[in-house]
Amino acid sequence: MKKVASLFFIAFCLAFQYSASSQNSVAMRWLEMQQYGRAKSEFRNSLKASGNANDWFFLGKIYTIQNNPDSAKLCFDKIPLTDPKSNLAPVGLALLDNLSGNKAQALLTLDKIQKSALSAKDVISLIEIAEARFNAGDSVKCFELLTSASGFDKKNAKPYLAAGKFYYKLGENYLQVSFNGLASGRFEQAIYNDPKNSEAQTYLADINVRARNYQGAEDLLNIVLSHDSTYIPALKGLGELEYILGKFGNASRCYGKYIQLAEYSDKDLSRYITILYFNKEYDKVISLISTVLQKDPSNPVMLRLKGYSSFELKKYPEGLDAMSKFFALRSAKDTSKIIPTDYEYYGKLLIKTGSDSVGIINLKKCLEMDTTKTDLFSDIAASYEKQKKNLLAVEYYEKFIVAKKYDVASSVYFSIGKDMLVLANEVAGTADSAKKMEYLIHADSAFTKVVALAPNSYLGYLWRARALAGMDPETTLGLAKDDYQKAMEILEAKNDNQRYKSDLIESYRYLGYYNYLKFDAAKTAKDDATKDQAKADSMVFWEKILVLDPENAAAKQAIPALK
Repeated sequence: MKKVASLFFIAFCLAFQYSASSQNSVAMRWLEMQQYGRAKSEFRNSLKASGNANDWFFLGKIYTIQNNPDSAKLCFDKIPLTDPKSNLAPVGLALLDNLSGNKAQALLTLDKIQKSALSAKDVISLIEIAEARFNAGDSVKCFELLTSASGFDKKNAKPYLAAGKFYYKLGENYLQVSFNGLASGRFEQAIYNDPKNSEAQTYLADINVRARNYQGAEDLLNIVLSHDSTYIPALKGLGELEYILGKFGNASRCYGKYIQLAEYSDKDLSRYITILYFNKEYDKVISLISTVLQKDPSNPVMLRLKGYSSFELKKYPEGLDAMSKFFALRSAKDTSKIIPTDYEYYGKLLIKTGSDSVGIINLKKCLEMDTTKTDLFSDIAASYEKQKKNLLAVEYYEKFIVAKKYDVASSVYFSIGKDMLVLANEVAGTADSAKKMEYLIHADSAFTKVVALAPNSYLGYLWRARALAGMDPETTLGLAKDDYQKAMEILEAKNDNQRYKSDLIESYRYLGYYNYLKFDAAKTAKDDATKDQAKADSMVFWEKILVLDPENAAAKQAIPALK
């Protein structure tokens, strides 16, 4: 474990960009951006053409990061053969000692060589010695060496950059704000000496993120990318920052470019997939997630996002498979990591694939964990409707209405009204027939809300008319007359009689029959004026029916009866 930690820290501290003419500037840029594979390739190509002590050192240093001490030693052994006066060969040996955990020996080696580096005012070697000392646990002399290096070359940004990194790491290790302040000061000095120093600006941005000065961080990263649009650490940093800020479109763009350009890790790919999910780029999520799951089929976070994204893409069986695996893993290891949306998506996927009862159980678990998920009341109600459990459906629609208060669509009240009409029809002629009127009144109330919320739609009037007709089965009171009249007027104005044929016929039949009853009553009472008017009114509706349906039996029977 110590070796792993050491490797991590070496990787963190690596990548100072030196401008000496004897160095491979392309390779050093890749090294600065921690793109070790590309840097190695550049160094190897350069060394094939002409040996250079500095290039051998930095190539060896990359091998130490990659935990390849044998290759690193071969590189470090080439340094004195290439340049006998170079101070970097002993530094390479110290790096190997650090890698093996022999930090005491590393410090002894560095004690000897730093005298030579100081005497020669060798800024490059002093910075490397300071870094090696810091990695060996010396957080005092390393800064003294950097102070000397900056004194030898007052306009050089690199000693300040190195000091900033050391303080940055101390702040990370000990969670002390004072170290972040010291790091900021060093990075600012590096930027003062080199105004376009991308590395210093990127580190300074990250310190701003630690301090939650997100605007300052965003400004700095945008400055970096304005003068170097392919600076990989800044692309990653800005992608992460925009994700924190909820700017998922920008996060996707920046992190996507980072993934395109960088030697990224599996962890980076997982982060990119997460960003894509929040930016609702579900197709890309599914495409990339398979790469991660091939290597790690039991990755719970990726299974979760596959389940969520599959639901959004209506790929319900695939989503259910992913969420089933997710819950199997979490149930076996750590149920505390199950979040409300896990139950939500699992429940919805179960419902979409026909397992409504189990799906409802999961949606209710989500509501237990997060009472703000009130939209789920509507989902549960719809599932109960699907199972023809209409009373439970109404119960949950009404919970939805209570939770949402004034933000309720007419469709919710419409569903309640329809469910109540179904219940009224079910109890008719049964032991519970006394409840029929209660259900019809409830339906009438629900459809009245539909009319209020959507007065230009015929549906509220038509369905309220049906509820009222149920309360007046003999049509003696004409309770449904006004609503059928209004529904008819709206439907006729649409000028699409074939599409609305059945609803129009229903309205005409009720109005025709209502007026027929008036005609019959007036005829019995010998009230000729009322009889004639009712006859005319009734005839209009029966004739309209015959226009739409020439073989309509009710109309054919009613017309002769009016004569």
